[in-house]
Amino acid sequence: MSNVVALLPRPGNDASGNLTELVAFYKHNSPFKSKEGWEWGNVYWDVKGICKTQARKAAYELLLYFNRDNQLGANVKTPRTEMLPFHHSELSDVTKCHVTALQIESEKDAGSLQIWINAYRYLDNVLSKSGKRVADISAHDFRLAELEAEKQLAASTFYRIGSKLEGICKFINQKGLARQKITFLKVAKRGETHTNSDSRIDQSSIDERAKKLPSKYSLIAVATLSNADLKGDDALFQSMVEIMFATGLRLDEVVSLDKDCLYEKQIEERNVVTGKQDVFTVHEIRYKAKKGAGFRTKTVADSLVPIVKKGIETALELLSPVREVIEALGQGGYDFFPQLDSGEEVTIAEAGRLLGWSSNSNFQTYLRKRNITINRRPKNVRGKASTVAKILPAELKDATADLGRESAAGLWNTIKKTTVADKLENMLYVTQYQRHHSIKSTEPWKFTLISHTQISDYIAGRPGLGVKSVFERHDLTFEDQSIRLTSHQFRHFLSTMLELCDTVSDIEVARYFGRKYIGDNAAYDHTNKTKKVMDHADDIIASTGISKEQAKEAAILFTLVDKEEALDTIGDLTTTLITSIGLCKHDYNDSPCGKHYACLRGCAEYYRIKGSKTEIDEVLRIREQQKLHVAAAKESVEEEFHNANNWLISHQELLDGCEMALRIENDESIALGERVQVFPEGKTKCEAI
Repeated sequence: MSNVVALLPRPGNDASGNLTELVAFYKHNSPFKSKEGWEWGNVYWDVKGICKTQARKAAYELLLYFNRDNQLGANVKTPRTEMLPFHHSELSDVTKCHVTALQIESEKDAGSLQIWINAYRYLDNVLSKSGKRVADISAHDFRLAELEAEKQLAASTFYRIGSKLEGICKFINQKGLARQKITFLKVAKRGETHTNSDSRIDQSSIDERAKKLPSKYSLIAVATLSNADLKGDDALFQSMVEIMFATGLRLDEVVSLDKDCLYEKQIEERNVVTGKQDVFTVHEIRYKAKKGAGFRTKTVADSLVPIVKKGIETALELLSPVREVIEALGQGGYDFFPQLDSGEEVTIAEAGRLLGWSSNSNFQTYLRKRNITINRRPKNVRGKASTVAKILPAELKDATADLGRESAAGLWNTIKKTTVADKLENMLYVTQYQRHHSIKSTEPWKFTLISHTQISDYIAGRPGLGVKSVFERHDLTFEDQSIRLTSHQFRHFLSTMLELCDTVSDIEVARYFGRKYIGDNAAYDHTNKTKKVMDHADDIIASTGISKEQAKEAAILFTLVDKEEALDTIGDLTTTLITSIGLCKHDYNDSPCGKHYACLRGCAEYYRIKGSKTEIDEVLRIREQQKLHVAAAKESVEEEFHNANNWLISHQELLDGCEMALRIENDESIALGERVQVFPEGKTKCEAI
């Protein structure tokens, strides 16, 4: 038997041949082929148990869809039976190769892989119109795909698709699937989409921040419910709300907690005053961070410990019957039908009556789906011969016990990497299918975790479908308006509270919330940046050494800005030059500007203030003058004067710069009086020749 490891085929000069070899390689080595019924050419692949999944979605189907764009708009789905493959069969093969390569490289979330497929769909739309083969694909095709995505998607999603198109371009180049190397860079920049923590005080920005944070009255309502005598499912879901409120954990992190997640820990620290070692006790909660930050612990403030304890104790009590069933199944078996005697056969009618079924036909359908043998036995009555349907209770009990063991093993295999628990019965929020449904009956041998829909219905409801939230059911309103919450608002609230505390660093905030990067704090920071700067304005100004007159000048020239821009502005105040066409940030203490009016030739140091009449008039004067120069230069070019073409290029550059400098006046996103960098992508042109 050969022990040689299969290596990726080396790209040659034949692009089509490279694709054929690549498809053959990934077909043979695909991690998805272990699934029953998997075929390379299928429109969708079942990837459950292979791709990562969220704990709360562990019982859901997990599929990758390789269907073409249905052209029905955002969030409009096509039934699986009506899905069509990509228009371009070669591109479909490239897509499947790329997705397989990503999964082989490291285990991925199905949603992450689906975004790659979605990016390929835009390329598929472009190639379906041009009829090109993958070997003939060019940067222009990528640009057209990006333009189509920009028209259809929100800014943040468009940025992600642009990044994926860059990755697709790199994959095609690496594997030699195109005849020529393709150079493509996305248009969207992350800074244009990331505005969660901006400091604007216009009404739309205020409304946007309000969506992220819970209102004062919603917090009061949550506290009211926490002190109410809730029963059943309301008490269970309230326990999750209490844990999220007190810890800032994500819903997936709460769902995957283990029974012993809260514990006491002794900490020893040296007292800097007495020089002695002080020992004190804190409470910590352990969990598995959702977004790649690994296994984590966080200290729970003493004032919040009773809230967390109450939530955990409620969940332990209400879901203990489920854990007992799972434990019994693991130790041998469990009788899901103690009402039935295991000995002799029993009629369907009698079994249905004992088990509370509404009709014999429904009960028989239910039994057939679970492969329970239904025997037709003759009735012991006079007259016409007839039969009666009977089942053997022992068979029903054994079959459901097997189903229970299979369900528990399958669920644990899916979620064991997302939890600190060592086995399924030690998870805090493991439950049974439809146990919390108001109408449908529970399937006690099918296990799952509390879902996002259940907690969302509890705190937000679904007004369009008549599902009332807990606040509506308990008449908790504010000014006759219903209170609605999302599970993530508590995390935003606690993170913002920490940002307001001057003694907690950014790295400590990120660590406390289980974030992988410090920069992720910005998405949860809804503090008023302007107010924070103004509160420390005296300290900022004192640190720069500028005079009171210069500080007054800065207040007149510049509108309120965030902390970083304020520091940047004040730091540059002593060197900024005010010109007739705007502001030049070149450091004149270091050297003079080497080019007169180079500002308008794409200089990155050039700033304008929107609405400044003197600046507008001067730039307009230069523009009109340049129009005459450009016209004259074009005539010289036509008459073939020596070096006339260089003069035309020079005058046209200055004319284009004037147009750019005036364009901000028509940009509604820029407020009057706002200072704008005219050429953010430009170069510094202040150096002397």
